[in-house]
Amino acid sequence: MRTKPTFARIVIGVTLTLAVVVVTGSQARAKLTAEQSCQKSRYDVATKYAQCEGKAIAQLFATNDLAKLQPALSKCRVKYTATYVKLQKKAVGTGSTCESPRFVDNGDGTVTDNLTALQWEKKTDDATLHDKDLTDLWVDVYPNILSGAGANQGFNEYPGCFALSVAEPCNWRLPTVAELQTILSEPFPCTTSPCIDPIFGPTVAGDYWSSTTLADNATYAWGVFFGTGEVSYAVKDVTRDAFRAVRGGL
Repeated sequence: MRTKPTFARIVIGVTLTLAVVVVTGSQARAKLTAEQSCQKSRYDVATKYAQCEGKAIAQLFATNDLAKLQPALSKCRVKYTATYVKLQKKAVGTGSTCESPRFVDNGDGTVTDNLTALQWEKKTDDATLHDKDLTDLWVDVYPNILSGAGANQGFNEYPGCFALSVAEPCNWRLPTVAELQTILSEPFPCTTSPCIDPIFGPTVAGDYWSSTTLADNATYAWGVFFGTGEVSYAVKDVTRDAFRAVRGGL
């Protein structure tokens, strides 16, 4: 005959089960590799940056004050980009991605950012497709030059995939306004001109298009001014701004 378990036996059973769960959980956490820990940390800080940037933009719609937006966004960027120094320090000797320098020149016309996992076009000063002085309308840049959607609007010289030397796969695009801000030099207003690390090649201290459309007026798109670090918006089919291709990301 089976006996009814006593209260003491039930308590002991539950305690042992919880102990197994705790130990198993601890072992799972302990088994993270250096690269897994690096990736987890990168995603954690990227999430916080996105929340901060979104909150700052949301406040703009409440106040319509672009002047107050600038220091708020800069605070988000400074906090985000400063985390890479901590990630590097933690990763010393592990061989993980976080141990590498933040910006890496790939030697093929691109620069990789090991904080955001974005690969950026490196600008030139040679009158080619990647020349720093090249500007265009958002309505032409967004659908045609960067997507490889076909040559039109006079862009017969632009082959698909943006014609970068590492053009395959065909996934080059305009960066979002949040992504574009991550390569700005800080603090705001910028103390260098242009506001960007020289590793990205010769860069004009001008406005650069992002892919992000203004939420309450689709005729405008956000951009970043690499003269001071200011973030603002312009009319898509009127303003001719510079642009920098990107791909990848977390």
